[in-house]
Amino acid sequence: MNKFFIALIAAIILLPSLYASISPTLYTAQVEWHSYQDARAMDSTKPIFVFAKMRFCTSCAAMEKDVFTDPALAKVLNEQFIPVRETINFMLSSFVFDDLKDKEGQHLTFRGFPAVMIVRGDQYSLSHGYKSVEQLQALLNKEIN
Repeated sequence: MNKFFIALIAAIILLPSLYASISPTLYTAQVEWHSYQDARAMDSTKPIFVFAKMRFCTSCAAMEKDVFTDPALAKVLNEQFIPVRETINFMLSSFVFDDLKDKEGQHLTFRGFPAVMIVRGDQYSLSHGYKSVEQLQALLNKEIN
């Protein structure tokens, strides 16, 4: 009888903290990020969505915190795209995306951060600056439809 009460009290104490630690992963969709190289190696017809950021960019961090945590957006990115997140070092950015050309055949050039990009084959469309959930959803919907 004593062991039953000890087990019951332990369960009452431990279950809320256990639930709190696992519930976000059970009930919140999260973007399943890949590296650009891994995304290119996948055998998929899905376009690649790239979120390019710099290490000390506050707008980039705000997008990660406020935009990519949206469950509906995460669902669209995971189901309709191959999501990629890359931290850009200007010295190495040309090596990461050296296979990309714009419509005029020019190699990729970042002009600001954060940047989002949709890649199909060796072509890409690039947009710079912070995007809200609504702005990013509209951009993704244009690509899907």
